[in-house]
Amino acid sequence: MHRLPRFPLAVVAAALVAAIAGSSAAASPPAPDRAITTLAKKKRKAPRRGGHVRAAWPANPDRPAPKRALVRWLARQAGPERRTRSLAAASDKLLLIRSFDIPSSDAAHDRLANYSFTYDNALATFAFISVGAKTQAEQLLDQLKALQRTDGSIEYAFDVSTGASAPQVRAGALAWVGYAASAYRNTYDSTRYDALIAGIARYLLNLRNSSNLIKGGPDVSWVSTQHNLLAIGFLRDIAADLGSKGTLGSGLSSSDLTTAQTAIANAVLSQLLAQDGSLYYFRQGVGDGKVPADVQALGAMYLDLRNDSRASKVAEYLRQRFYVAPRAGTAGTLAGYKPFYGTGSPDVIWSEGTLEASLAFDRTGVDETASDDAVRRLLLTIKGVEGPAGADRDVDNADWGEYHTWATSAAGSWLLIRAAPRQLLFAR
Repeated sequence: MHRLPRFPLAVVAAALVAAIAGSSAAASPPAPDRAITTLAKKKRKAPRRGGHVRAAWPANPDRPAPKRALVRWLARQAGPERRTRSLAAASDKLLLIRSFDIPSSDAAHDRLANYSFTYDNALATFAFISVGAKTQAEQLLDQLKALQRTDGSIEYAFDVSTGASAPQVRAGALAWVGYAASAYRNTYDSTRYDALIAGIARYLLNLRNSSNLIKGGPDVSWVSTQHNLLAIGFLRDIAADLGSKGTLGSGLSSSDLTTAQTAIANAVLSQLLAQDGSLYYFRQGVGDGKVPADVQALGAMYLDLRNDSRASKVAEYLRQRFYVAPRAGTAGTLAGYKPFYGTGSPDVIWSEGTLEASLAFDRTGVDETASDDAVRRLLLTIKGVEGPAGADRDVDNADWGEYHTWATSAAGSWLLIRAAPRQLLFAR
Protein backbone atom coordinates (compact mmCIF):
# COMPACT_ATOMS: atom_id res chain seq x y z
CA MET A 1 0.00 0.00 0.00
CA HIS A 2 1.60 3.26 -1.04
CA ARG A 3 -1.01 5.80 -0.01
CA LEU A 4 0.32 7.99 2.78
CA PRO A 5 -0.14 8.81 5.59
CA ARG A 6 -0.20 5.15 6.48
CA PHE A 7 1.87 2.11 5.67
CA PRO A 8 0.77 -1.28 7.04
CA LEU A 9 1.89 -1.14 10.64
CA ALA A 10 3.45 -4.59 10.52
CA VAL A 11 5.78 -3.38 7.77
CA VAL A 12 6.75 -0.32 9.80
CA ALA A 13 7.35 -2.44 12.88
CA ALA A 14 9.62 -4.82 10.99
CA ALA A 15 11.57 -1.95 9.44
CA LEU A 16 12.15 -0.19 12.75
CA VAL A 17 13.13 -3.41 14.52
CA ALA A 18 15.64 -4.09 11.75
CA ALA A 19 17.04 -0.59 12.10
CA ILE A 20 17.46 -1.01 15.85
CA ALA A 21 19.11 -4.39 15.46
CA GLY A 22 21.47 -2.99 12.88
CA SER A 23 22.80 -0.24 15.13
CA SER A 24 26.16 -0.96 16.71
CA ALA A 25 25.92 1.67 19.42
CA ALA A 26 23.11 3.40 21.23
CA ALA A 27 24.15 6.85 20.04
CA SER A 28 24.70 5.84 16.42
CA PRO A 29 22.23 6.81 13.67
CA PRO A 30 20.00 4.00 12.42
CA ALA A 31 21.71 1.59 10.04
CA PRO A 32 20.53 1.48 6.40
CA ASP A 33 17.69 -0.97 5.88
CA ARG A 34 18.78 -4.42 4.65
CA ALA A 35 15.51 -5.05 2.84
CA ILE A 36 15.61 -2.00 0.61
CA THR A 37 16.06 -2.33 -3.15
CA THR A 38 19.37 -3.37 -4.71
CA LEU A 39 20.01 0.12 -6.01
CA ALA A 40 19.47 1.66 -2.59
CA LYS A 41 21.72 -0.92 -0.96
CA LYS A 42 24.64 0.35 -3.00
CA LYS A 43 24.22 3.90 -1.74
CA ARG A 44 25.22 5.15 1.66
CA LYS A 45 22.67 7.43 3.21
CA ALA A 46 23.62 11.06 3.50
CA PRO A 47 24.44 12.18 7.07
CA ARG A 48 21.83 13.92 9.18
CA ARG A 49 22.07 17.68 9.55
CA GLY A 50 21.86 17.57 13.34
CA GLY A 51 21.34 20.66 15.45
CA HIS A 52 19.86 21.77 18.75
CA VAL A 53 16.27 20.87 19.60
CA ARG A 54 14.77 23.34 22.02
CA ALA A 55 12.34 21.39 24.18
CA ALA A 56 8.85 22.68 24.86
CA TRP A 57 6.42 21.67 27.62
CA PRO A 58 6.23 18.99 28.98
CA ALA A 59 9.77 17.90 28.03
CA ASN A 60 10.85 21.21 29.53
CA PRO A 61 8.46 21.77 32.47
CA ASP A 62 9.71 25.35 32.89
CA ARG A 63 8.14 26.39 29.61
CA PRO A 64 4.43 27.29 29.50
CA ALA A 65 1.88 24.55 28.98
CA PRO A 66 -0.87 25.06 26.39
CA LYS A 67 -4.16 26.20 27.92
CA ARG A 68 -6.55 24.00 25.93
CA ALA A 69 -6.93 20.38 27.02
CA LEU A 70 -6.68 18.86 23.53
CA VAL A 71 -3.56 20.90 22.76
CA ARG A 72 -1.99 19.70 26.03
CA TRP A 73 -2.83 16.09 25.14
CA LEU A 74 -1.18 16.48 21.75
CA ALA A 75 1.85 18.13 23.36
CA ARG A 76 2.16 15.20 25.79
CA GLN A 77 2.44 12.85 22.80
CA ALA A 78 5.95 14.21 22.13
CA GLY A 79 8.83 11.92 23.08
CA PRO A 80 8.87 8.35 24.41
CA GLU A 81 5.86 7.03 26.27
CA ARG A 82 6.25 7.74 29.97
CA ARG A 83 6.77 4.10 31.02
CA THR A 84 9.63 3.64 28.50
CA ARG A 85 11.41 6.99 28.85
CA SER A 86 13.92 5.69 31.37
CA LEU A 87 14.83 2.70 29.17
CA ALA A 88 16.33 4.71 26.30
CA ALA A 89 19.60 6.58 26.23
CA ALA A 90 19.04 10.32 26.41
CA SER A 91 20.92 10.85 23.15
CA ASP A 92 18.56 8.53 21.28
CA LYS A 93 15.24 9.96 22.39
CA LEU A 94 13.37 12.02 19.82
CA LEU A 95 10.99 14.85 20.60
CA LEU A 96 8.56 13.76 17.93
CA ILE A 97 4.84 13.09 18.28
CA ARG A 98 3.83 9.50 19.01
CA SER A 99 1.25 8.64 16.39
CA PHE A 100 -0.94 6.54 18.69
CA ASP A 101 -2.05 6.59 22.32
CA ILE A 102 -2.44 2.85 22.77
CA PRO A 103 -3.91 1.36 25.97
CA SER A 104 -1.26 -0.59 27.86
CA SER A 105 -3.55 -3.62 27.86
CA ASP A 106 -3.66 -3.75 24.04
CA ALA A 107 -1.60 -6.49 22.41
CA ALA A 108 -0.04 -3.94 20.03
CA HIS A 109 1.08 -1.58 22.79
CA ASP A 110 4.66 -2.74 23.24
CA ARG A 111 5.18 -2.98 19.49
CA LEU A 112 3.77 0.36 18.41
CA ALA A 113 3.46 2.74 21.36
CA ASN A 114 6.59 4.75 20.51
CA TYR A 115 6.17 4.89 16.75
CA SER A 116 6.02 8.29 15.10
CA PHE A 117 5.03 8.85 11.48
CA THR A 118 6.68 11.89 9.97
CA TYR A 119 3.29 12.92 8.56
CA ASP A 120 1.86 13.08 12.09
CA ASN A 121 4.59 15.50 13.15
CA ALA A 122 3.99 17.81 10.23
CA LEU A 123 0.25 17.71 10.88
CA ALA A 124 0.76 18.43 14.58
CA THR A 125 2.97 21.36 13.59
CA PHE A 126 0.11 22.75 11.52
CA ALA A 127 -2.22 22.25 14.50
CA PHE A 128 0.12 23.94 16.97
CA ILE A 129 0.63 26.91 14.64
CA SER A 130 -3.13 27.14 14.10
CA VAL A 131 -3.77 27.53 17.84
CA GLY A 132 -0.75 29.72 18.60
CA ALA A 133 1.31 27.03 20.37
CA LYS A 134 4.54 28.35 18.87
CA THR A 135 7.02 26.58 21.16
CA GLN A 136 5.38 23.22 20.47
CA ALA A 137 5.63 23.80 16.72
CA GLU A 138 9.28 24.83 17.05
CA GLN A 139 10.15 21.72 19.04
CA LEU A 140 8.84 19.50 16.23
CA LEU A 141 10.42 21.52 13.44
CA ASP A 142 13.75 21.63 15.32
CA GLN A 143 13.68 17.84 15.64
CA LEU A 144 12.71 17.29 12.02
CA LYS A 145 15.43 19.68 10.89
CA ALA A 146 18.00 17.77 12.97
CA LEU A 147 16.83 14.47 11.45
CA GLN A 148 16.89 15.76 7.89
CA ARG A 149 19.72 14.32 5.83
CA THR A 150 22.01 16.61 3.87
CA ASP A 151 20.37 15.49 0.62
CA GLY A 152 17.07 16.91 1.94
CA SER A 153 15.42 13.59 2.83
CA ILE A 154 13.68 12.52 6.04
CA GLU A 155 12.47 8.96 6.60
CA TYR A 156 8.73 8.41 6.87
CA ALA A 157 8.70 6.98 10.44
CA PHE A 158 10.78 6.86 13.64
CA ASP A 159 10.86 5.16 17.03
CA VAL A 160 10.99 8.03 19.51
CA SER A 161 12.48 5.89 22.26
CA THR A 162 15.48 4.62 20.27
CA GLY A 163 15.95 7.08 17.41
CA ALA A 164 15.65 4.26 14.87
CA SER A 165 14.07 5.12 11.54
CA ALA A 166 12.17 3.21 8.90
CA PRO A 167 14.35 2.85 5.80
CA GLN A 168 12.13 4.47 3.18
CA VAL A 169 11.76 8.10 2.24
CA ARG A 170 8.34 9.00 0.92
CA ALA A 171 7.44 12.14 -1.02
CA GLY A 172 4.16 12.68 0.81
CA ALA A 173 5.75 12.82 4.25
CA LEU A 174 8.40 15.23 2.96
CA ALA A 175 5.81 17.47 1.34
CA TRP A 176 3.88 17.61 4.61
CA VAL A 177 7.01 18.67 6.52
CA GLY A 178 7.91 21.30 3.95
CA TYR A 179 4.35 22.61 3.99
CA ALA A 180 4.34 22.83 7.79
CA ALA A 181 7.70 24.64 7.85
CA SER A 182 6.39 27.04 5.20
CA ALA A 183 3.31 27.71 7.35
CA TYR A 184 5.63 28.57 10.25
CA ARG A 185 7.64 30.88 7.97
CA ASN A 186 4.53 32.73 6.86
CA THR A 187 2.86 32.91 10.27
CA TYR A 188 5.89 34.12 12.22
CA ASP A 189 7.76 35.91 9.40
CA SER A 190 10.82 33.79 10.15
CA THR A 191 13.58 32.21 8.05
CA ARG A 192 14.51 29.84 10.89
CA TYR A 193 13.61 26.72 8.87
CA ASP A 194 14.62 27.86 5.40
CA ALA A 195 17.36 25.21 5.17
CA LEU A 196 14.79 22.51 5.99
CA ILE A 197 12.39 23.93 3.39
CA ALA A 198 15.04 24.30 0.69
CA GLY A 199 16.32 20.76 1.15
CA ILE A 200 12.84 19.29 0.88
CA ALA A 201 11.90 21.38 -2.14
CA ARG A 202 15.02 20.34 -4.01
CA TYR A 203 14.58 16.66 -3.07
CA LEU A 204 10.94 16.59 -4.20
CA LEU A 205 11.69 18.25 -7.51
CA ASN A 206 14.41 15.69 -8.15
CA LEU A 207 11.75 12.95 -7.83
CA ARG A 208 9.77 14.16 -10.86
CA ASN A 209 9.27 11.72 -13.69
CA SER A 210 8.93 12.42 -17.41
CA SER A 211 5.25 13.32 -16.93
CA ASN A 212 6.12 16.09 -14.41
CA LEU A 213 4.64 14.04 -11.55
CA ILE A 214 6.56 13.36 -8.34
CA LYS A 215 7.27 9.70 -7.67
CA GLY A 216 6.50 8.16 -4.28
CA GLY A 217 10.17 7.94 -3.36
CA PRO A 218 13.68 7.35 -4.70
CA ASP A 219 13.24 3.56 -4.70
CA VAL A 220 9.86 3.35 -6.48
CA SER A 221 8.25 4.39 -9.75
CA TRP A 222 4.62 4.69 -8.60
CA VAL A 223 2.92 8.07 -8.31
CA SER A 224 0.49 9.11 -5.57
CA THR A 225 -2.11 11.81 -6.15
CA GLN A 226 -1.93 12.86 -2.51
CA HIS A 227 1.84 13.29 -2.61
CA ASN A 228 1.58 15.54 -5.64
CA LEU A 229 -1.29 17.61 -4.26
CA LEU A 230 0.70 18.24 -1.09
CA ALA A 231 3.82 19.10 -3.07
CA ILE A 232 1.79 21.59 -5.12
CA GLY A 233 0.45 23.21 -1.94
CA PHE A 234 3.91 23.38 -0.39
CA LEU A 235 5.66 24.79 -3.48
CA ARG A 236 2.86 27.25 -4.11
CA ASP A 237 2.94 28.40 -0.49
CA ILE A 238 6.68 28.97 -0.30
CA ALA A 239 6.73 30.70 -3.71
CA ALA A 240 4.07 33.13 -2.48
CA ASP A 241 6.04 33.74 0.70
CA LEU A 242 9.28 34.44 -1.15
CA GLY A 243 7.70 37.01 -3.44
CA SER A 244 8.47 37.53 -7.10
CA LYS A 245 12.22 38.04 -6.56
CA GLY A 246 12.85 35.78 -3.57
CA THR A 247 15.26 32.84 -3.57
CA LEU A 248 15.72 29.89 -1.21
CA GLY A 249 19.13 28.98 0.09
CA SER A 250 19.37 26.11 -2.38
CA GLY A 251 19.22 28.55 -5.28
CA LEU A 252 15.57 27.88 -6.12
CA SER A 253 13.80 31.10 -7.00
CA SER A 254 10.14 31.92 -6.54
CA SER A 255 9.83 31.72 -10.32
CA ASP A 256 11.39 28.23 -10.35
CA LEU A 257 8.96 27.02 -7.70
CA THR A 258 5.95 28.52 -9.45
CA THR A 259 6.92 26.98 -12.76
CA ALA A 260 7.43 23.59 -11.12
CA GLN A 261 4.17 23.54 -9.18
CA THR A 262 2.22 24.69 -12.24
CA ALA A 263 3.62 21.81 -14.30
CA ILE A 264 2.85 19.30 -11.54
CA ALA A 265 -0.67 20.70 -11.14
CA ASN A 266 -1.38 20.45 -14.85
CA ALA A 267 -0.23 16.83 -14.82
CA VAL A 268 -2.38 15.98 -11.79
CA LEU A 269 -5.52 17.51 -13.25
CA SER A 270 -5.03 15.95 -16.66
CA GLN A 271 -4.06 12.45 -15.47
CA LEU A 272 -5.59 11.87 -12.04
CA LEU A 273 -8.92 13.71 -11.97
CA ALA A 274 -11.81 11.67 -13.37
CA GLN A 275 -15.48 12.39 -14.11
CA ASP A 276 -18.44 10.35 -12.85
CA GLY A 277 -21.64 11.74 -14.31
CA SER A 278 -21.98 15.32 -13.08
CA LEU A 279 -19.37 14.78 -10.35
CA TYR A 280 -15.59 14.42 -10.28
CA TYR A 281 -13.13 12.41 -8.19
CA PHE A 282 -9.39 11.89 -7.84
CA ARG A 283 -7.82 8.48 -8.34
CA GLN A 284 -5.30 7.32 -5.74
CA GLY A 285 -2.47 7.42 -8.26
CA VAL A 286 -1.27 6.67 -11.75
CA GLY A 287 -2.59 3.24 -12.71
CA ASP A 288 -4.21 2.95 -9.27
CA GLY A 289 -8.00 2.89 -9.34
CA LYS A 290 -8.63 3.13 -5.59
CA VAL A 291 -10.57 6.21 -4.52
CA PRO A 292 -9.46 7.55 -1.08
CA ALA A 293 -11.43 10.01 1.04
CA ASP A 294 -8.47 12.13 2.08
CA VAL A 295 -7.41 12.66 -1.53
CA GLN A 296 -10.91 13.89 -2.40
CA ALA A 297 -10.82 16.33 0.53
CA LEU A 298 -7.36 17.70 -0.26
CA GLY A 299 -8.13 17.78 -3.97
CA ALA A 300 -11.38 19.68 -3.44
CA MET A 301 -9.57 22.28 -1.31
CA TYR A 302 -6.88 22.67 -3.93
CA LEU A 303 -9.41 23.09 -6.74
CA ASP A 304 -11.25 25.65 -4.61
CA LEU A 305 -8.00 27.58 -4.21
CA ARG A 306 -7.73 27.65 -8.01
CA ASN A 307 -11.35 28.86 -8.30
CA ASP A 308 -12.03 25.71 -10.28
CA SER A 309 -15.75 24.90 -10.46
CA ARG A 310 -14.95 21.20 -10.08
CA ALA A 311 -14.05 21.78 -6.41
CA SER A 312 -17.64 21.47 -5.17
CA LYS A 313 -18.22 18.51 -7.49
CA VAL A 314 -15.31 16.58 -5.94
CA ALA A 315 -16.55 17.51 -2.46
CA GLU A 316 -20.06 16.41 -3.38
CA TYR A 317 -18.69 13.09 -4.62
CA LEU A 318 -17.03 12.67 -1.21
CA ARG A 319 -20.24 13.59 0.61
CA GLN A 320 -22.40 11.18 -1.37
CA ARG A 321 -20.12 8.17 -1.72
CA PHE A 322 -18.24 7.90 1.57
CA TYR A 323 -20.72 8.73 4.33
CA VAL A 324 -21.60 6.22 7.08
CA ALA A 325 -24.66 6.99 9.22
CA PRO A 326 -24.46 6.90 13.04
CA ARG A 327 -23.79 3.45 14.45
CA ALA A 328 -22.68 2.05 17.80
CA GLY A 329 -19.17 0.70 18.25
CA THR A 330 -16.46 0.27 20.86
CA ALA A 331 -15.50 3.95 20.54
CA GLY A 332 -19.11 5.16 20.92
CA THR A 333 -21.92 5.97 18.52
CA LEU A 334 -20.08 7.57 15.62
CA ALA A 335 -20.84 8.76 12.11
CA GLY A 336 -18.50 9.93 9.42
CA TYR A 337 -16.64 8.95 6.31
CA LYS A 338 -14.95 5.77 5.13
CA PRO A 339 -11.30 5.89 4.05
CA PHE A 340 -12.12 4.50 0.57
CA TYR A 341 -15.02 4.13 -1.80
CA GLY A 342 -15.37 1.01 -3.92
CA THR A 343 -15.87 -2.73 -3.91
CA GLY A 344 -14.02 -4.44 -1.09
CA SER A 345 -13.11 -1.23 0.72
CA PRO A 346 -13.15 -1.40 4.54
CA ASP A 347 -16.38 -0.67 6.39
CA VAL A 348 -14.89 1.67 8.98
CA ILE A 349 -15.47 5.29 9.98
CA TRP A 350 -12.09 6.98 9.76
CA SER A 351 -11.62 10.04 11.97
CA GLU A 352 -8.90 11.70 9.90
CA GLY A 353 -10.90 11.40 6.71
CA THR A 354 -14.04 12.59 8.46
CA LEU A 355 -12.35 15.76 9.67
CA GLU A 356 -10.70 16.40 6.31
CA ALA A 357 -14.10 15.96 4.64
CA SER A 358 -15.64 18.43 7.07
CA LEU A 359 -12.96 20.98 6.23
CA ALA A 360 -13.41 20.43 2.49
CA PHE A 361 -17.19 20.86 2.72
CA ASP A 362 -16.71 24.11 4.61
CA ARG A 363 -14.30 25.43 1.98
CA THR A 364 -16.41 24.46 -1.02
CA GLY A 365 -19.89 25.31 0.24
CA VAL A 366 -21.17 21.72 0.22
CA ASP A 367 -23.84 20.72 2.76
CA GLU A 368 -22.15 20.25 6.15
CA THR A 369 -25.11 18.94 8.16
CA ALA A 370 -23.92 15.33 8.36
CA SER A 371 -20.23 16.18 8.71
CA ASP A 372 -20.90 18.65 11.54
CA ASP A 373 -22.82 15.93 13.37
CA ALA A 374 -19.94 13.49 12.77
CA VAL A 375 -17.42 15.94 14.23
CA ARG A 376 -19.59 16.49 17.32
CA ARG A 377 -19.78 12.74 17.86
CA LEU A 378 -16.01 12.39 17.49
CA LEU A 379 -15.48 15.06 20.13
CA LEU A 380 -17.38 12.86 22.59
CA THR A 381 -14.64 10.20 22.33
CA ILE A 382 -12.24 12.56 24.11
CA LYS A 383 -12.35 11.51 27.75
CA GLY A 384 -10.17 12.93 30.50
CA VAL A 385 -6.57 12.98 29.28
CA GLU A 386 -7.30 10.84 26.22
CA GLY A 387 -7.39 12.08 22.65
CA PRO A 388 -9.99 11.39 19.94
CA ALA A 389 -10.56 7.90 18.56
CA GLY A 390 -8.89 7.04 15.27
CA ALA A 391 -11.80 4.93 13.98
CA ASP A 392 -15.09 3.44 15.10
CA ARG A 393 -13.80 -0.14 14.86
CA ASP A 394 -10.59 -2.10 14.36
CA VAL A 395 -9.79 -3.14 10.80
CA ASP A 396 -6.58 -4.71 9.53
CA ASN A 397 -6.58 -5.39 5.80
CA ALA A 398 -3.46 -6.03 3.73
CA ASP A 399 -4.96 -4.25 0.71
CA TRP A 400 -6.60 -1.29 2.41
CA GLY A 401 -4.58 -0.55 5.56
CA GLU A 402 -4.95 -0.75 9.31
CA TYR A 403 -7.40 1.26 11.42
CA HIS A 404 -7.90 1.27 15.19
CA THR A 405 -10.09 2.80 17.86
CA TRP A 406 -7.01 4.01 19.75
CA ALA A 407 -6.64 7.75 20.17
CA THR A 408 -4.46 9.08 17.35
CA SER A 409 -2.43 12.25 17.15
CA ALA A 410 -3.64 12.83 13.59
CA ALA A 411 -7.28 12.93 14.68
CA GLY A 412 -6.36 15.39 17.45
CA SER A 413 -4.41 17.57 15.03
CA TRP A 414 -7.19 17.61 12.44
CA LEU A 415 -9.72 18.58 15.13
CA LEU A 416 -7.58 21.58 16.07
CA ILE A 417 -7.04 22.52 12.44
CA ARG A 418 -10.75 22.21 11.68
CA ALA A 419 -11.70 24.52 14.56
CA ALA A 420 -8.98 27.12 13.96
CA PRO A 421 -10.14 30.56 12.77
CA ARG A 422 -7.15 30.82 10.41
CA GLN A 423 -6.67 28.08 7.85
CA LEU A 424 -3.16 27.32 6.56
CA LEU A 425 -3.70 24.39 4.19
CA PHE A 426 -4.36 25.31 0.56
CA ALA A 427 -4.97 28.88 1.65
CA ARG A 428 -2.60 30.80 -0.68
